[in-house]
Amino acid sequence: MKKIKILIYLTSFSLICCTSYKINLAFKLTGVYDDNVKLSKVSNVEKEVIFIPMHHLGTKLFYDDVKAKIDSLKRIGYFFYTEEVKGNKKDSITVRKSIKISGIPFSRNNIGYKHFFDSIYKGKVKFKKEILDQPSSGKFGLDESNSKTVDVTLKEMIDYYESKYGEIKLEPCDFEKSFYEKPNCKYKPAGKKITDDVYVNFRNKNVIKTLLNDSHKKVAIIYGAKHFIGIREELLKHGFK
Repeated sequence: MKKIKILIYLTSFSLICCTSYKINLAFKLTGVYDDNVKLSKVSNVEKEVIFIPMHHLGTKLFYDDVKAKIDSLKRIGYFFYTEEVKGNKKDSITVRKSIKISGIPFSRNNIGYKHFFDSIYKGKVKFKKEILDQPSSGKFGLDESNSKTVDVTLKEMIDYYESKYGEIKLEPCDFEKSFYEKPNCKYKPAGKKITDDVYVNFRNKNVIKTLLNDSHKKVAIIYGAKHFIGIREELLKHGFK
């Protein structure tokens, strides 16, 4: 019996260590452990656009560096675009459809990604660096005078999905839990190609449309790092270099 307990302990320990290694490697590769933000710039004869690739989870040093660079850009007259997909909790059908295709529960009072991550691994993963949720726009010194949210709503995303890929049919298991929790349904979320189209490309098009019709001559886009490849490609098509 004692040997069995030891084996169970060692197996559990190995699984935790393996999980910690994989998570830390993923965080390193995706930039979560970066301590500095690298800006990119494109421009044409009328407009300068700087992209500030944001991490929704990151280190304090990273967010301090973001704040410092935002302060510098504010001093030379840049206007800022921020991202936020707003959902209406009263529209539970749309929220549950979003959970079904993404596999991610609705955020309770915008508490951030770290809470969701911690709820999955329950403190069993040892991070190589302390990570924090992305601070609010206000923490970066942004307000209505120097920035605006340029994004789509959750309803618009779901409508886009259904117009292109078909109706999202909810099942009884989708309603068994609060939409702040992951449902017990056995289906798999939508594949990467589809989620990238809905959560990245569709939103990028909105950014591009807004930018091309904006009177500001200097614009800084604070968006998830994954968005910039597509945004940059579209801007190059419109004569930016």
